[in-house]
Amino acid sequence: MDVIVDGERNFEVTGTPKDVFAVVGAVSDFLRERGRAILSLNLDGADITPESLAESLEGKTLEAHQRLEVSSGLIATMVGACLDELQKCLPELPKACRGLAEVFHGESPEEGFAPFEELAGLWETVKKRELLVIHALGLAGEEFQVGDVTMGDMHAELNRHLEEAAQALRDNDCILLGDLLEYELAPRAERELDIVALLRKSVATHSGA
Repeated sequence: MDVIVDGERNFEVTGTPKDVFAVVGAVSDFLRERGRAILSLNLDGADITPESLAESLEGKTLEAHQRLEVSSGLIATMVGACLDELQKCLPELPKACRGLAEVFHGESPEEGFAPFEELAGLWETVKKRELLVIHALGLAGEEFQVGDVTMGDMHAELNRHLEEAAQALRDNDCILLGDLLEYELAPRAERELDIVALLRKSVATHSGA
């Protein structure tokens, strides 16, 4: 399997890694020593997301695949940009949830259908950015906690409520959808700011600041 790192075909896979996942680990270690972290992965033309990394790559032999492409970025630059981006958009997230709740509880709930789809997409982007920062800092979702709740559990809980909201939308149950936005999603949107604050502290800890 050809391993291409930032466009260069000179990455030497040492030892006998048992699967593609182990190769990614070796590449990550190589980059981290240089202050860099993986931005994206592509295996034989298929993009691999951070949340599906283990599931997609564990057990896949090197002989069964032709090309692994890795792109990286400076950790400090990447983390700073992600957190700045999140800091700008997150204050609007709980406002959007409560505003949409009013729409779905009002006389013209159909006006909230398209904005809800946009809100769900925005939240998906927020989660991906958070996971990117956690991965770049060498943390794990089960290790990073807000209070006594792990990031992994928070995302699982959020996904459950977003799916409930999406099902309510499909069922045209606008009252339930409004309730979910007001009482379940808006409070969780407010907690995203706490997550960003803790991530900034983690950045300072890892950088020795």
